[in-house]
Amino acid sequence: MSDAAPKPYPIPASILHIQGDPTAWGLKSLPPSNPEWGTDPIALDLIGPLTGTMLLSPTKVGSLALLPPPPGDGWVPASRAVRPYIYLPSAKGEPSASPGYWLAGSDTDLADLQQRILEAMRTGQTITVSIDAIGPGVVVLNGSELPFVVIGDVQGNL
Repeated sequence: MSDAAPKPYPIPASILHIQGDPTAWGLKSLPPSNPEWGTDPIALDLIGPLTGTMLLSPTKVGSLALLPPPPGDGWVPASRAVRPYIYLPSAKGEPSASPGYWLAGSDTDLADLQQRILEAMRTGQTITVSIDAIGPGVVVLNGSELPFVVIGDVQGNL
């Protein structure tokens, strides 16, 4: 039997709310101040409710709010993926049953997928991403309209 106290969950540097998606995103290192983002899409490390990387296109987000983390000893535990995934913006927010769509094939190389998505956001291209739902499928991402996506793997990072 261990006498060690349970470890608190990590505390985010800030909480991000994005118009149209009710999820409160815990950012790993961005403080709750004006980020002064330019027009280029950016990658943000997440610690909750999903762990992974948010690819955000600031010019395609209608509005957002950056808030300080809630008081206390930690953050809501992050959902743990059992395989590489992609989460798309949703009016319902982060799904409780899974983090989104399971990735398939060559799209499980998250570093490559991140670059493809960021490039599509920069140039306005449309790309497809292979997924495995009930069977093989595809997600179509319109880079000229896409405000953000989240990608991650079993460990929650790239």
